[in-house]
Amino acid sequence: MIAIYAAKQGAEVTATDINPIAIDCIHQNSLENDVQINIIGSDLFDNIPLQTFDIIVINPPYYKKEPVSWSDYAWNCGENGEYFKKLFGQLKNFIRPNTKILMVLCDGCDIDMVKSMARENGFTMQTIFIKQNIIERNFIYSIESIP
Repeated sequence: MIAIYAAKQGAEVTATDINPIAIDCIHQNSLENDVQINIIGSDLFDNIPLQTFDIIVINPPYYKKEPVSWSDYAWNCGENGEYFKKLFGQLKNFIRPNTKILMVLCDGCDIDMVKSMARENGFTMQTIFIKQNIIERNFIYSIESIP
C-alpha cells in the first residue's frame, strides 16, 4: 500500500519483499492501480542493485521467533532479531546524507533491541508518530545516521 501510494504521487518506487506471494500481490496491485513500480524479490537489500534512495520506508517483521514459512517472514524477525541486525548492516550502503528513513514498529516487539542494533551500526531512532488501536500501539520512527 505504501508503494502504491508513493507511485500515485509520482515517486519512482522500488518495492521489495522476501515472500514470492507478496511480490505477486505487489505486481497485481500495481497493475490494478495503473502505477509503475520496480518490484524486486529480495531478503532486505540482497537483490537490490547498489544505489541510494531519497526515502526508505520499512514495515519490518518484529516478533522474536524464527520464520519457518513464507507467511512467518511477515511477522517474525528471528530469535535474536537477526532481521534487524542484517537491516542495519546493509542500510548504510543505500543511503546518502539526506535520505529519509521511516520504520513502523509496535509495542509488542523488542524496541530496545532494535534501537540497540541501530546504534551498533551507526544509526539513531526517533519516535515521530504514535497511534493506539484496539490491539496495540504503533510507532513510526525516523532513522538517521549518527554523525
